[in-house]
Amino acid sequence: MMGLDVKIRIVGKKNGGEQWLDDAYSTYQDRLKPSNLNVETLWHKNDSELVKGVENDSQKGHSIILLDPLGKEMTSEKFSEQFYNKLELGGSRVSFVIGGAEGLPPSFKEKVYASQRGGNKKGGGGANDW
Repeated sequence: MMGLDVKIRIVGKKNGGEQWLDDAYSTYQDRLKPSNLNVETLWHKNDSELVKGVENDSQKGHSIILLDPLGKEMTSEKFSEQFYNKLELGGSRVSFVIGGAEGLPPSFKEKVYASQRGGNKKGGGGANDW
């Protein structure tokens, strides 16, 4: 049986000196180990490294979900529905993308949305409200 592959790409520092964050991250990793879910968190120093990583994920067929403070707000139920739709489109592969303090670069967001509107079958396709 094929497992779910989830990548979380973040611009920023992994260890911001907050022990509770490290503890929480470790707890969730331990809880997910027995499941059929592979979660990988990747930290990037800057936007250009983040963009390269996301482009690589997209070429491998991952659906891309942008998490941005200026993005569309939705309920937990709606988010869950959209998430499962993205998993179906990406063949059980999805990448969450989180920008730095200023959010994601506008040109990058537009590029992702345009590829999704165009139905790019290698990654995404469809739901452009992410």
